[in-house]
Amino acid sequence: MALLLASSQVGMSIDELGQALDVSRKTAERLRDVLAEEFPALEYTDGDDRVRRWRLPTGRLGPIATPRPDVVAAVENVARNCEARGEPDRADLLREAASALLVRLRPEALRRVEPDIEALMETEGTAMHPGSRPDFPADLLQPLRHAILAVRKVELLYESPSTSSYGVIVCPYGVLRGGRGWLVAHTEANPEMRLWRLDRIRAATELEQGFDRGDFDLQAYAVESFGTFPEPPAEVVLRIAPDPAENAQSWLFHPSQTTTRKADGSLLIRFRAGGTVEMCWHFFTWGDALTILAPDSLREQMAELTRQAATHHQKQP
Repeated sequence: MALLLASSQVGMSIDELGQALDVSRKTAERLRDVLAEEFPALEYTDGDDRVRRWRLPTGRLGPIATPRPDVVAAVENVARNCEARGEPDRADLLREAASALLVRLRPEALRRVEPDIEALMETEGTAMHPGSRPDFPADLLQPLRHAILAVRKVELLYESPSTSSYGVIVCPYGVLRGGRGWLVAHTEANPEMRLWRLDRIRAATELEQGFDRGDFDLQAYAVESFGTFPEPPAEVVLRIAPDPAENAQSWLFHPSQTTTRKADGSLLIRFRAGGTVEMCWHFFTWGDALTILAPDSLREQMAELTRQAATHHQKQP
């Protein structure tokens, strides 16, 4: 609670603290009272919304603010994971954050924790997952990020697979990471959102002209799709056979999913999403343990893709 209240400039209400700590309001109030005894500098302000918010001056935290070795090691390991996925820009930002944490340590404390950090990092590795790796200039994301935050249009030099590079002005809303990486944006003429591959953007120039972002929600946009490619969402129903159902129950197929365990031990999974081709690619890894119950079009698409694969691999190379 002390760290939460010190890291917030405007402070946090009791309800916000309870939600952040996953405790009831009464428990949050009791914790606040204990904190007030330990830190007399704890202060509060009453906002225009008549909500009391509490905060703690950072200079009063003392040893509580000292970064733990496992925290620094976790940041470093996530940086390694980003590097393995081909995301060096994210790895650099995380390493900068880890360095900023270490700067807060006194020299004698730093000498004490450095061996622990190194040892902790060696206890975790990164599993290899096949998939495409992003391949775009390291300095591409900086102007895109700035334009997204400033709500300004961007002129792209974009390379199409069918034509040579061309210039286009877009309104950028966010970047989706995973695989190649995509810029979520629409053109001046067409308000329909589309994805622009980062590895095909040869240059990005921020313009002075702004645009109306409205209430666009990047996370909600991403959740509508299974994987990367957006499609009109459909109601998907899957059945997992009884034997692998236990394992499947802890598997996240989609953030909107609901699961129902049936009397025969099988598992029904329901979610709403588009991106049927990527669904089929994933469903194939489950073999005959997974059955597509709905929609019919998805089941037919799965059958056609598997027929094409079987026909191709039955041929003698």
